[in-house]
Amino acid sequence: MQNLKKTIIGITENRLAVFILSLLMIILISYFDFVTGPDLSFSLFYLIPISLFAIYRNTTYVYVLMCTVFASALGFIAEYVGRGNSDLFLTIWNSVVRFSTFAPMGLLLVYLKEKLAELRQTNNNLKKLNDEKNILLGTAAHDLRNPIGGIYSFSKLLINDFSDQLNTEAQEIVEIIKSTSHNSLYILQNLLDVSKIESGQVALNLKNQDYISFLQQQITLNRILAKHKEISISFHYPAGSLILRFDEHYLSEVVDNLLSNAIKYSNRNTNITVKVSLAGNQQVLTEVIDQGQGIPEGEQQKLFNYFQKSSIRPTGGEHSTGLGLAIARKIVVLHEGEIGLKSVPKEGSDFYFLLPVTLS
Repeated sequence: MQNLKKTIIGITENRLAVFILSLLMIILISYFDFVTGPDLSFSLFYLIPISLFAIYRNTTYVYVLMCTVFASALGFIAEYVGRGNSDLFLTIWNSVVRFSTFAPMGLLLVYLKEKLAELRQTNNNLKKLNDEKNILLGTAAHDLRNPIGGIYSFSKLLINDFSDQLNTEAQEIVEIIKSTSHNSLYILQNLLDVSKIESGQVALNLKNQDYISFLQQQITLNRILAKHKEISISFHYPAGSLILRFDEHYLSEVVDNLLSNAIKYSNRNTNITVKVSLAGNQQVLTEVIDQGQGIPEGEQQKLFNYFQKSSIRPTGGEHSTGLGLAIARKIVVLHEGEIGLKSVPKEGSDFYFLLPVTLS
């Protein structure tokens, strides 16, 4: 069995052997063409070996052209002999038609095969470049996080413990350093998440957990941020506990991103509603509904791509990286769910995601 397999592999690797096999198939088809009589529709069968040979990885234009000439010649002989040497002009004409059909078809298949090979090679090169980019991105973000984290910690220490020793101008400078370093840490964390997700290094730690309790914790943390803008957050959910299988760390990034965005783009004295409901097909729907500015329809789907920002600006001058929603989408997909939004300009937005009740 192994010897037969090696023999078949050896034949397929030999272009001349495959070419000869194609010619033998054409001879067999021409014999049936002769036996069945002068039927031009039978000529389509000649395209079978020509097409198979054309898509063979080692073939060239010249070999395919030789194959089509051979098929046209045998078709001419089969038809001419089958007609009993009558109506030579029609026989020649049919042969020309065959060649005019076989040659472009075979050459086109070779061309498409070569372009497909080039496309695959280009995709492989792009994948390698993307992998290198992810490694460089992750390394740079990781190396920068520690020194910037140190700057943030020391600036926070100065504000908390030495503010009475600093004049007003110095305090303002330290506050700027603290705010800037905090924003930089947020960006670096997002870049690390992008690097992990894109390189396939994210391994979810899925556990059966109380989803309602999990959301309540995330809402409590974000209520502190919302309080500074006098924004309230209400929570509506089904009675009782709701057990889902999810990664608490990564899913918290999704919920935190949606809530922080709702706060960021909402005006003061408005309300944000977090709503959980059971959807069809054994899914749980989680919605974060704000009364903010809304998002133009043409920008909505783009927001889930990396480094995409809306034309709508945060109401409190907050910072945005354009990475959060893209990361959220990747994490939800890793949980076998889906994410989206519904929004009307000046009427607010509804960012939602669906999670399966039971993961396979």
